[in-house]
Amino acid sequence: MQCLFVGMHEYTWHYPRLLKMDFHSLDMDPEQAVYGPAGRHTIGSATNMSAFYPEASFDVVVANGLIGWGLNERADFERLMEQCHRVLKPGGLLILGYNDTPEHAPFEVDIAWRDLFAPMAPAIPGVTQARHAMNDSYAHVFIFGEKRPDPARAAA
Repeated sequence: MQCLFVGMHEYTWHYPRLLKMDFHSLDMDPEQAVYGPAGRHTIGSATNMSAFYPEASFDVVVANGLIGWGLNERADFERLMEQCHRVLKPGGLLILGYNDTPEHAPFEVDIAWRDLFAPMAPAIPGVTQARHAMNDSYAHVFIFGEKRPDPARAAA
């Protein structure tokens, strides 16, 4: 299973080992490369990931800690969603993690934006809905969506 993790940091150093997948990572800060897997980390922007990865490359994309921490405008969020849709395989899983506070989510974070993803509750113990609040002091939330066919291609 191919996984792309977007947004590396010191607290993610163990994720490549923990997630038993063919783990790739992306972060625009070159200093974060040390936390990605050797030979499978790319330095670049989440809003341009299809420049680094072919279409339909990944089964799972995890974009955590981007919204409100660099992706601060609605237009950036929309580009992120489009890029995730491009690099995910049909039926692939998108996991968005963010802090649901006005200063870090100044716009609606909607997994179903433009019908690119269908909200879904993944088969993860303790997760029963497409939106899963962590109930921590950061107001961290994960939302889950399954890639839908491209609306433009489906209409053609």
